[in-house]
Amino acid sequence: MHAVSPRLRADSRRGILESVWWGLIVLMVVSGCGDDDDGPAAPGTDDFQVIIDQFGLTPLPTIPYPANNTFNAERIALGQLLFFDPILGGESAAQVKADAGLDPFRYRANDMACATCHFPTLAFADGRRLGAGVAGAQFSDTDLGPQRVVPGPSIITGLDVGTEPRNTPTILNAALNGRNSAEPTAESFQFMDGRVTKGLEEQATKPITSRDEMAGDAYGRDILGDALTPEVIQDSVTNRIRSIPEYVDRFKQAFAGEVSIADDIKLDHIGRAIAAFERELVTPGSRYDQFVDGDRDALGEVEKSGFELFFGKALCGDCHFGPMLSDFSFRVQGVAEDYESIIPGFGGKSGDGKDFGRFHADESEFADEKYAFRVLTIRNTELTAPYFHSGSAGTLREAVEFYDRGGQGNQDVPDSELEAAGVTRDSSIRPLGLTGDEIDAIVAFMKTTTAPVQMGPLGVDLTAVPQRVPSGLIPPGIPTPSGPGPFLITTEGRD
Repeated sequence: MHAVSPRLRADSRRGILESVWWGLIVLMVVSGCGDDDDGPAAPGTDDFQVIIDQFGLTPLPTIPYPANNTFNAERIALGQLLFFDPILGGESAAQVKADAGLDPFRYRANDMACATCHFPTLAFADGRRLGAGVAGAQFSDTDLGPQRVVPGPSIITGLDVGTEPRNTPTILNAALNGRNSAEPTAESFQFMDGRVTKGLEEQATKPITSRDEMAGDAYGRDILGDALTPEVIQDSVTNRIRSIPEYVDRFKQAFAGEVSIADDIKLDHIGRAIAAFERELVTPGSRYDQFVDGDRDALGEVEKSGFELFFGKALCGDCHFGPMLSDFSFRVQGVAEDYESIIPGFGGKSGDGKDFGRFHADESEFADEKYAFRVLTIRNTELTAPYFHSGSAGTLREAVEFYDRGGQGNQDVPDSELEAAGVTRDSSIRPLGLTGDEIDAIVAFMKTTTAPVQMGPLGVDLTAVPQRVPSGLIPPGIPTPSGPGPFLITTEGRD
């Protein structure tokens, strides 16, 4: 049996949908030719349900857990602290800053926690076209997101660090990603190029090894440009965690039976703890969820029109279907990059102003997938502008307009360039002929997927930034306390 491509499945769904619609029309006409006293006949089915069934639409599903990281409240609480602790950032550690002649607890410009780029009030993204990593300058101690200025110098080498080549994706609902399928799985694709294939546990350990994202020029680089292996960096971060008594105690509790002493803490435990926290950042109960669950009054008339257009004329349903409104495939779209307008001379992911997407995940395995990026969910999308890997669409309307013009704008990647790279633009990306009102309706529909993060275990607010973290450093978003550091957690949770 041959596998059916997502595109053929989408065409099949549209064909079935059109057949059902025509069948309904015929049924209504035939039913009306009888006893006049019966009045107009009601449709034989809920018209919206036809779309819901054909595209596999459901409310947000339950979280899939891996066997070695099931629900554990203490592990989630530990992961929340690690997520907001700058100790994971290469140039954040007190000793690194002290060696550079800086106040280790008051110099914060190069501090990097996971939350620095995935901040709660920015929908666990950063609101920037491109991410600002280690050296994104902070002119006040709470500057985040668009307020950070890049590039900036490493406090160790003086070299510029910090401009990341891609837009920062939200981690909301990342626990429900699929893997070449619309169905959520614990072993899911992460990152826009899918270089992580085994879910959040694997993903959590990757940014700490990236120079631009979190590592900077730390970890004892004695020779300028001497690149340390990811394993050396990961070992260094693990040793930092082992040296903090508060973390050792928390790891013992969160991994009872696995961690008894500091040396028992492994990179795997750090990744599992962070993943345990991230996995709970889900947003059930949106108006969209209520609508597909049967409450047809959950959407207004314009939003319902947008729903029909999204899965019809606009062809969005070719890629955005299933529980997460994504099929988690990789598609060539030819989205504009234009890095020169962001930072003159910036080379992007390729070094010469381009981003080859899937190709960068493994050049040998994905040599024929240049410009292909993973289909992202549209859940909570109104909160995560700008859009696409390059952040080239500043609003949802601009994103829909890209699809309406079929990727044929002045800044979009031309077909000739795609062909020179050996790839073809996805067949769904073609001029659509949408009216302004239709684009507005589609945007209105996409906004109905917005919902807040569910309350965490034991009623804990998972979006709250800890006032203190075990390293004594200051979490992003928290003003610098008065007095000398370190700013440590005690049994009362205060200095």
